[in-house]
Amino acid sequence: MKKLLFLIPILATLALSQGCTTKEYYQGSQVYTRMYNIAPSQWERNEGENKQGGYNYLYATVSNPDITNAVIEGGTVQAYVYLVYNFEENLCSWNPLPVVVPIEITKKDDTGAIISYDVVAENTRFEFEPGSVTFVIQDLDGYDPEDIKNAMTFKVCVTI
Repeated sequence: MKKLLFLIPILATLALSQGCTTKEYYQGSQVYTRMYNIAPSQWERNEGENKQGGYNYLYATVSNPDITNAVIEGGTVQAYVYLVYNFEENLCSWNPLPVVVPIEITKKDDTGAIISYDVVAENTRFEFEPGSVTFVIQDLDGYDPEDIKNAMTFKVCVTI
């Protein structure tokens, strides 16, 4: 009997906590997907301080009419970047944003010998508002991100 009396407050707490949960189900939800191929010339540089801990980053803003106020209030927006890890071996994948990717930087002399080698972590994320999406690339150490040398492909999925 004591065990039963001990369980009553626990069961009542569980019942009350379950009653406070709000679940929304959207019958007939729609998913809109758009692909963006961002050329190196489309990236703009934020003019922050050029020192460690500064606010330097690259950004590219694109139009997305699928992102409406209704999406902001009750939908979702997801973004992905297509990354090629090894071109020769065709190693590539779609990666959900935000994603942190180590970038290897090697500097060579005139003979082709490596004179310095570094690995930098680049953070790629996205921001959105009604009608547009902004892709952002920022070094995690606060310095300027590396220049973009190739086009980058992004996918944005909007659910309402």
